[in-house]
Amino acid sequence: MRFKPIKDFLAYVEECHIALADLYLRLSREASDEKVKLLLDFMRNKEQLSYLHLHEYAQQAPTSILETWLDNVFDQSFPMKCQQMNLQPELAIDDVVALAMNLDTQLIELMQTAAYNSPTIEAELALESLSNQEEETLHQVIMASNEFEYM
Repeated sequence: MRFKPIKDFLAYVEECHIALADLYLRLSREASDEKVKLLLDFMRNKEQLSYLHLHEYAQQAPTSILETWLDNVFDQSFPMKCQQMNLQPELAIDDVVALAMNLDTQLIELMQTAAYNSPTIEAELALESLSNQEEETLHQVIMASNEFEYM
């Protein structure tokens, strides 16, 4: 991506959340452990909520932010990587947490880089706020995974 408005960048991040939700659904169907299935369903719901939150933000954000152009080059293959990812049905809760941390961290870093490279303070603060919400959600996932482990 090069010289794209923030609204297009946010649409890409939304697409990433959809790809993650689809990945977790597929893994849940393949998983053999019931606790892992529950955690993967939880992760799918988290991604759907993240998508909805981001989509609502994009619908309500000021045009001045959405139309701000980013000069941000990044790999746009994240959704395709999620579609092509294959894991063993014998996943453990730790495997799911490690996968989620890896994938969510990639999205968070992408958003932080976009914030850092934003041409205006307004756009930087908006993207920083969205990436902070993503980090908080990841922290909640880690906390919830501990509860799944002791169910």
